[in-house]
Amino acid sequence: MKVFEWRMAGWYWLLLGIFITLCGCSKAAVSSGELGGRRAGDGSVSLALIGYNYTNRHINTFTVDGQGGGNLYVSSPTSGGGGSVCCVPYWRGLKDYKVIVRWQHGACYYPIRSRTSGEVFDELHFFYKEVEVTVDDLSPNIPSNFEVHFYPDGSVKAAVTEFMSMPRLSLRKDRRDSTRYPRCPNDQKPSE
Repeated sequence: MKVFEWRMAGWYWLLLGIFITLCGCSKAAVSSGELGGRRAGDGSVSLALIGYNYTNRHINTFTVDGQGGGNLYVSSPTSGGGGSVCCVPYWRGLKDYKVIVRWQHGACYYPIRSRTSGEVFDELHFFYKEVEVTVDDLSPNIPSNFEVHFYPDGSVKAAVTEFMSMPRLSLRKDRRDSTRYPRCPNDQKPSE
């Protein structure tokens, strides 16, 4: 009987932790402007940020006006390559609404020596691009999602939608480039 009581106590603490986390998230959402396209105090709406990666390489990280969007695997016919994260502010009705999109577009390896063991390890240095993008408002009713689409030619498009879109491009499944990134020039960490 004691084992059953310990398992029930474990479930109790797990559920309590989830409840506290959810309460904390909803409180944060209220303070930064409600989720799901509801209005915040400054006239903006907070939208879920979703990325779509049509390139042939994993994108380690991307941001929209400094708000992190997480990482993006190479998209499939049914998935953009990542999930949604909270939140990007959006002011509906502004003409030529623009944002700065920054993303990891490449990398190289360079050796570093461990200060404690003296062993040499390869460290990955990421390269980033940044562009200003005009946002297309494609939501006829309540905007809920802020989508960023990364295309194979290096271009980036942004759109506000009511519902999460399917990927805009259907590309070959075998396009994913899983080769190792190259060595950095002279095996040195770049200054970028």
